[in-house]
Amino acid sequence: MKRERIPSRPRGGHRLGEHRPDPALSRPSLPGRDSVAAAAMGAVTHLVAKVGGDANGLRALANLRSASVGVDTVITEASAPTGQVLVMVDPYGENSIAVIAGANALLSAQDVTDALTVLQLQAEDVILTSGEVPQPCLQAVAGNLPPGTQWVHHAAPAGTLPAWPEDHRPLLVVNEVKARQLTGAADARAAARAMAEGASGAVVTLGGDGALVVEEKRCQHLPAPAVSAVDTTGAGDVFCGALAAELTHGHPISRAATNATTAGAFAVTALGARGGLPRPRDLARMRAR
Repeated sequence: MKRERIPSRPRGGHRLGEHRPDPALSRPSLPGRDSVAAAAMGAVTHLVAKVGGDANGLRALANLRSASVGVDTVITEASAPTGQVLVMVDPYGENSIAVIAGANALLSAQDVTDALTVLQLQAEDVILTSGEVPQPCLQAVAGNLPPGTQWVHHAAPAGTLPAWPEDHRPLLVVNEVKARQLTGAADARAAARAMAEGASGAVVTLGGDGALVVEEKRCQHLPAPAVSAVDTTGAGDVFCGALAAELTHGHPISRAATNATTAGAFAVTALGARGGLPRPRDLARMRAR
């Protein structure tokens, strides 16, 4: 991931003037940010993904190991480059993101099936997926989950959602903009309810306004702590990683989402992947303010 501070974000048809990169920001950041966030929140975490057989791939694996993320199920694809993300952050902390999937776009359903066989998931485990992998991979997840295993799906980037099997429907997580894109709903509450209809539940994040949680047709608003946003990049990934971690600790969805909302708020207060990753002690300090 490359992150740059810019004076303003370009609109369609516009080009920024000369920009001198900040060497403190213009460097690769941690991949699998949601996995890293889950590990930081105390969950035993393994990543299923593909990296390229290049220097970025080696760096990615080293970064993941240093963040206590298991990489035995990360496959090195020698024929493709490691995926890259370009992030532009304006003075208000808002961002524009371009993703080049690289090797991870080659992740297959068989790769996922093999990885889940190795991991031997138990009923108390949680699996977190995202829209960054091909849909056959999601179908492989649905076909290989043991009974009782919780499944959280981060529906980003926004796209067509697959038809989830009746007996293995995930908890969907997405921000308000993408929720409205996916459902065509006029507002966040309507979008959250619509998304929950075809899933086990839905969480719609609202940025500084917190999140909406829909389970069993009840819609609950969870406020977020007030913070000064420095960089909103990856806040959704941190939210999802923290949510999955809290579910592995046995918390119900509403409490897990409350803690994830606090984690997401913490994530926007610092630049860079490591600086914005909350630990349980960080959340405790935020709640005590």
